[in-house]
Amino acid sequence: MTYLYDQFGEVLSMINLDPDVLAASRDRLRLARESAELHPEGRKSFSSGSIQTHTHIQPHANAVSDGDGGIILDRVKHPSLGPDGDGETPQEITDALVSFVGPEIRKVHPNARVYKSKRGLKIHFGSPVNDTDVTVDLIVALERRSARGLWIPNLKTDEWEPSDPIGHADLLNAAPDALRRMRRKVIRLVKAWNAQATTPGFSSHNLSVWGYEFVADGTGLVKNVHSVLSQAAQRIADGEPTADPQGVSPDINPLVSDEVAERRLRIAAQKLQAAIDAPDDVDGVQQVLEHLFPKTIEQAAESFAAAPHARTFTTAQLGLAGPSQRIPSTRSWKQR
Repeated sequence: MTYLYDQFGEVLSMINLDPDVLAASRDRLRLARESAELHPEGRKSFSSGSIQTHTHIQPHANAVSDGDGGIILDRVKHPSLGPDGDGETPQEITDALVSFVGPEIRKVHPNARVYKSKRGLKIHFGSPVNDTDVTVDLIVALERRSARGLWIPNLKTDEWEPSDPIGHADLLNAAPDALRRMRRKVIRLVKAWNAQATTPGFSSHNLSVWGYEFVADGTGLVKNVHSVLSQAAQRIADGEPTADPQGVSPDINPLVSDEVAERRLRIAAQKLQAAIDAPDDVDGVQQVLEHLFPKTIEQAAESFAAAPHARTFTTAQLGLAGPSQRIPSTRSWKQR
């Protein structure tokens, strides 16, 4: 195994979610779901997102960790709600859930506060775990009468929109074992890359869909990461949409302009290709890592430098595999 591939394995270790944070995310999501199910109009709840698909990361310090899920309303008690009813908007029922869930959560977390977000409830528990703000996003949802997926709110426009968060999680969890494990690793790495930017260019859902589409069985980790970056860049350059693989939601768009999104992906792919072409060039590989994961690498360096009696640090001391050498000061990274 070459130096480059060793390093990517170590970066995966660096972005692991703190075990206490992961446990808290799961516990708090379970509490939020159980609390929402107690509401008279709450029929059943579900888990979704990165915790459900095992693509959760903590790419650098102060990153927020959240659990994602939703509460499906009892349509019998709300026949007027949504496009399949009389078009009743989601504001009133969401307000009712905020008022109901808050006191239930505070029975366990006295400082918790529940707010409305774009898709439903945002729960802050008022008790960080190892300096990480562990929150929960709980979607308010209605089952669609004659189509796949759910109606979920857009509280900014006061409308219902089609989505399938349960189906999306099922897609990523249903692949053959080897492909599923590879997809998870690749998605975690591209999410970590995206999170380095001051303004991330892509949603986690967008990156997960690209991972679902572009990761190939029988191809190694680094080449699969490169494939996601390069194929996504080419798709945007060609003006082609990224469709919802479940065929429920509208096309998925970057969070920045197509021009900026394509440039970020293309430059990252070019940098990584240079490392693939010279996988045992220690200096070259290190420069690529600094470009792709600057905050992650810098945090590892700072953690070691802060240790008692530390004078210098090396790749081996930071947990990076391969020949030991001194890491140069991490360059400030400016998003292009």
